[in-house]
Amino acid sequence: KYLQSQINPHFLFNTLNAGMQLAMIEDAEKTAVFIENMAEFFRYNLSKSDQETTLGDEITLVEHYLYILNVRFGGAIHFQKEVDESLLHMPMPSMILQPLVENAYQYGIREMEEAGTIRLLVEKMNRQVVIHVQDEGRGIDQERIDYILSGEYQPDKNNKKSNGIGVYNVMERLRIFYGVKDVLQIVSKGEGQGTDVIITIPALGQEEGGDNHVSDTIS
Repeated sequence: KYLQSQINPHFLFNTLNAGMQLAMIEDAEKTAVFIENMAEFFRYNLSKSDQETTLGDEITLVEHYLYILNVRFGGAIHFQKEVDESLLHMPMPSMILQPLVENAYQYGIREMEEAGTIRLLVEKMNRQVVIHVQDEGRGIDQERIDYILSGEYQPDKNNKKSNGIGVYNVMERLRIFYGVKDVLQIVSKGEGQGTDVIITIPALGQEEGGDNHVSDTIS
């Protein structure tokens, strides 16, 4: 299995690169961009698994992921981000933001009749970094929020909607990495009111200074 894990990624990336080059030769620019996003998404998943990364890399992964989803589902997701650029090099564990964004899509806006919006907000408050992953979808009641955060809830491995990385998994890895207990909360006003997953972590390696925000909207 170890040897196989070394061979398969190599074959996968070579195959995707060949597909991208073929698309470019055929002037299929949109196809080439799609394959490039898919290759970068898988490359990150395989190379960064259980490794330290940066906030900037985590945000880039989210952008690759949402690009792929929008190609698959006809642009049904609007993505808005507002990020303090001074925080992009801050260290953090890998595969933190993408599972939360995936949950926002799968359990929040997927079944909406119109295109839904996912928002990523990152700001520095005193000596902490606050990250919001928000959706305007179905919402969730407090009882279920408590159940998810308790660690008793486990994603169904046979459920194709699940990526296998639950909110509690994300929360525990943040606790271990930063040595802080209260790192994640889920806020929702209930049915149809959307959900806001809030990460609050220490601003590691960040010097005091003014904020430098960048805003972007992708549809």
